[in-house]
Amino acid sequence: RAVYLRITISPKASNFSSLPPSSSEMADWWMVTLPNERAGEDSTFQKLCAATHGLAESFKMDAPQLKVGTLDSLMSLSDDLGKHDSSIEMVIRKIERQYHDIAKDGAAPLSVGSVSPQRFLETFTWDVAKYSKRRALPELVTLILSGVGSVEDELKQLSINLTETTQRLAGLTRKKGGNLTAAPLEEILKPEDVRELIDTEFMRTVFIVVPKSSEAEFLSTYDGIGDEIVGYGGPDWRNSRGCGEPDNNYGPFCDRRRETGSPVVPGSATKILSEGEHVLFSVVTLKGQYKAGYLDEDDVFQQGNYVDFYDAFKASAREKRFIVRDYKKESTASSADSRNELHEVEVLFAEKQAGLERWCRTHYGEALSAWVHLKVIRAFVESVLRYGLSSAGTQGRLEQRPNFMLAVLKLGKNKANPLKGALDKLVHHVETATEEGEEAEYHPYCKLEFVVS
Repeated sequence: RAVYLRITISPKASNFSSLPPSSSEMADWWMVTLPNERAGEDSTFQKLCAATHGLAESFKMDAPQLKVGTLDSLMSLSDDLGKHDSSIEMVIRKIERQYHDIAKDGAAPLSVGSVSPQRFLETFTWDVAKYSKRRALPELVTLILSGVGSVEDELKQLSINLTETTQRLAGLTRKKGGNLTAAPLEEILKPEDVRELIDTEFMRTVFIVVPKSSEAEFLSTYDGIGDEIVGYGGPDWRNSRGCGEPDNNYGPFCDRRRETGSPVVPGSATKILSEGEHVLFSVVTLKGQYKAGYLDEDDVFQQGNYVDFYDAFKASAREKRFIVRDYKKESTASSADSRNELHEVEVLFAEKQAGLERWCRTHYGEALSAWVHLKVIRAFVESVLRYGLSSAGTQGRLEQRPNFMLAVLKLGKNKANPLKGALDKLVHHVETATEEGEEAEYHPYCKLEFVVS
């Protein structure tokens, strides 16, 4: 039963997709299990060191004597461990990617406790306090998955919170840093500009953004914008006969739109600010016009109505590529609140980012440790299925126990093929044939490959 797995551990990598086992030359570390023959595991490890001298650095790992269980349970667990392996790796990659995205230049690399991932592998010992050897293998796997699942849930929630704050900050920054067509006027107008605003019963100050290329055109034509909006017509008072005569030249019967014009007061244009490709002007306009009520044929009074010129003026200005900016004098009171909100969100973003960075440094080690423990369980299961059990006597009783040595190898550059040959020779490599008669490579030992940066 051959085992061929590829695992990557790269704290600062930008691409965390799983890699297929296509080339042994790409692996930097191997985890191997070798069967112990008559000699103990120390002797097996010494043979491994001698066989791989000059090809790889060898580090003996703690091979725990876990509960074996039944053959059926081992076969079932062997199939499930592959899926669990991938799910935990995905969590680790998410942590690495998140840390890579938010960590500043010069930030400390991710670690397991106080040691690097490489050093953690070199000195790995089974965490008996967290993963008791008395537990059945499925229980240990469930415990590992539960811990990593909690880490994933926390990461998801923290990432969502940071994303929401980032979007909120981006919106406020974009709003503050926009050009004159989008930036809040309360952030642009000076106090003296606000003091000179006109907002009476009949007149108002309106702000208009004009392209620089059209500034001269605006100054020469602004008092004609919307020249069909205001009705300046009325009764003909040029002679006394027009006053009080029953000529229906009053109320709704008076053609006020006999003469029309713009609501803009001539000579009222004031240049406020020139920035980028636009210029901000203020002009004074009429607010609106009242249409008088009247008595209808049944002597019932029909209420008049007020017509505001603002929306019509905005539309007329837009036709000339001039943008009327909405503004209320009361909004100046909120300008300080707007600046304070931006500052508060900036502080909140920095706090959430720093908190998530600390969280990644803390929980990366937890997730990676759980992953390596799962790998050791996987190596244990595959080794029992591969090598079987050996008889061992304890306290006068003969027991069947796993009997193999677990180690990790740090490969030298371009040493994968020579190392594979050395291991094959060490454990008596054999060739078997497939059903089609073609030769297939078979290794009488378990090997898992790692890339550790």
